[in-house]
Amino acid sequence: MEREREEQLYRLQAELCRVLAEPTRLKLLSLLGERPHAVKDLVEVTGERQAKISQHLAIMRKLGIVRTQRVGTEAHYSLADPRILEACCITRDVLLQQLTQQAGLAALLVEASGG
Repeated sequence: MEREREEQLYRLQAELCRVLAEPTRLKLLSLLGERPHAVKDLVEVTGERQAKISQHLAIMRKLGIVRTQRVGTEAHYSLADPRILEACCITRDVLLQQLTQQAGLAALLVEASGG
């Protein structure tokens, strides 16, 4: 029984990671981390079509990553839990560190080859 729960949790985690593995969604999360935004504001800032932004927000809302609140006639989106942005920042930092290390190694190889 415990093993089944653990497997289910891994499946849910994989689904969350799959949803987050999209550059536009990561950009939206970053923007929503600053403050809640209306869809039209997100469209303006990203330069993407409204249909695309709305589709991404709907996917993230379905998974509980973002939530909506009506403000007049507009739906304002915000992060459901700010820790999701922290997780994204950690993975970004890891990536930047890896790229820095790779660049350093590449420089050493070029130097060693006399270039």
